[in-house]
Amino acid sequence: MDAWMILLPAFTLSLLVIFTHTYLGLHVLERGIIFVDLALAQVAALGISVAFLMGEEAHGASAQLYAFAATLVAAFAFAGLRRIEGKTNREVIIGCVYVVTTALSIVILSRSSQGMEEMKAMFNGNILWVRWDEIALMATIYAALGLLHILYRRQFLGLSFKVEGSDRPGFLWEFLFFASFAVTITLAVNVVGVLLVFAFLIIPAFSASILTPLLGRRLLLGWFLGALGSAGGLWVAFEADLPVGATVVSVMGLVPVLAVVVKFARGWSKKGWSERGRFKKGRSEA
Repeated sequence: MDAWMILLPAFTLSLLVIFTHTYLGLHVLERGIIFVDLALAQVAALGISVAFLMGEEAHGASAQLYAFAATLVAAFAFAGLRRIEGKTNREVIIGCVYVVTTALSIVILSRSSQGMEEMKAMFNGNILWVRWDEIALMATIYAALGLLHILYRRQFLGLSFKVEGSDRPGFLWEFLFFASFAVTITLAVNVVGVLLVFAFLIIPAFSASILTPLLGRRLLLGWFLGALGSAGGLWVAFEADLPVGATVVSVMGLVPVLAVVVKFARGWSKKGWSERGRFKKGRSEA
């Protein structure tokens, strides 16, 4: 079987996740709650762990319901973060949620002989073996969430960014934002894994933010850089027979470096043209 036939479903899913997560990542960066995605992903993993302990199939529909219920509770709690003074305090709370839910997952899964293998699978995911029907289901749900954010973009953008002529939306919109965040994360963790969920959310958005201050351009650049890093990581993992999730994250780690190099080269080029312009002007005046 050709490599592209094996990698195409995984790459398609990567694009789908990058498309949604980059947008959410820009919100997260603007708010300064960087690890909220990682915390929500681990809350989803805790829900799956509970379902697994109760005899449910870890990647089945019942486990997804457990995961969604857990992340919805966390979403309600995180919706109140704005009332906490100071970004550091908010990050401490998010960090505590992450470390406690991780510890609880380990404790729960230790009760099963297959538990630790399942924990490893939840971190690394199984993106290489994703099915087209799973991609179609995720695409449908993500499209519905995307439509919601488009129709009420002023309210959702007003939560994180300064929107001219609009007051900051209240708690209900905050909860709806985190609830849609929870749905997005729950679906992704099941296939992509905790590591890739966090990488797809933060790295493309952060890399794009290095290159431009404009929100629209950040979104487009984030999609492009995320797709580039994902394609490279999947290819390396396939060719070298390496763990897919960890390999893609490792390759994605080069994307911010690329962004810094591009920014430096662009600045150097502009400086060079500026100096040449002054030199020519000086010669003409002489």
